[in-house]
Amino acid sequence: MIKIQNLYKVFKTESGHFKALEDVSLHVEAEDIYGIIGMSGAGKSTLVRCINLLEEPTYGEIVIEGQCIFRKMRKKAEEAEDPQENVRLTGSDLLALRREIGMIFQTPNLLMQRNVERNIAFPLEVAGVPKEKIQTRVAELMDLVSISEKAHNYPSQLSGGQRQRVSIARALANTPKILLCDEPTSALDSLTTNQILDLLWDINQKLRVTIIMITHEIEIVKKICNKVAVIDQTRIVEQGEIGQVLLNPGKEITRQLLRGTRGNYA
Repeated sequence: MIKIQNLYKVFKTESGHFKALEDVSLHVEAEDIYGIIGMSGAGKSTLVRCINLLEEPTYGEIVIEGQCIFRKMRKKAEEAEDPQENVRLTGSDLLALRREIGMIFQTPNLLMQRNVERNIAFPLEVAGVPKEKIQTRVAELMDLVSISEKAHNYPSQLSGGQRQRVSIARALANTPKILLCDEPTSALDSLTTNQILDLLWDINQKLRVTIIMITHEIEIVKKICNKVAVIDQTRIVEQGEIGQVLLNPGKEITRQLLRGTRGNYA
């Protein structure tokens, strides 16, 4: 579903160059719930934003469902020219890709002047979907995330968990194949966090949506992910099946993350 090869992201700053990602390679299979975990500043959010090109990588390759959406290889000193042609999806092709990739953020970022159903409808309106189909789709999504009774409420009238449910429904509006979740529960209490994670699990199982979960909390990875990658100081240092990585951590950063939880993985 997603193949990332030798990805680099370098930001230019007034004081020089800042490396956010270095030589990151990752393979995500269809229908995975793939956790990417690391400490703050490790590069997690930058990585997930590169997948739909909200951030343009500096070097590397990203392939989604067999389609190369970005490729820019680092030229070696001994090479006269790049071995492969550069690729960067733009225009209508990029818009089409982004309809295939939903995204959920830590802050729901709902439109305050729109009620629940109109927030969910917004991406469908932008895509030019007929009004009748929008109404049907919005009703389906509100039922899916259990927010139908709040259809006419505005974001200011909702709890944090309810706002995140609306955000999830909106991210699913265009029937994406991939759902990118950037710390979607970090602003929620533990009970609401578990409810949102259960919802994401159900979405994965019912809709067969591939999910990438960015988090700094190992308990979230343990609860719903089947695979995990540990990112430390801009690099992926460990990855694999959830049981393999958490039962036999090979890196100190993974052991530190595990020590920060109560109980053992089972």
